[in-house]
Amino acid sequence: MKNPQKPKKRPKTWAVLSGLTVQMGVSLYLASIGGKALDLRWETGKTMTLLLLMLVLAVNIYGLVKFLNRYE
Repeated sequence: MKNPQKPKKRPKTWAVLSGLTVQMGVSLYLASIGGKALDLRWETGKTMTLLLLMLVLAVNIYGLVKFLNRYE
């Protein structure tokens, strides 16, 4: 006899969301470091840091919305 196929188990919601939180935090941290380096190189004050952080935040929110729509 064949074994009936078991439905795939989904990971726990808290584990997935905590992983997304870490990913967002690390990407924002790296964007701030990169922005500070660009500001020092091009002497732009804090402009590049702000622009890079806003760009990464927008990308993170877009990715989070796409992920949550798929997770429903």
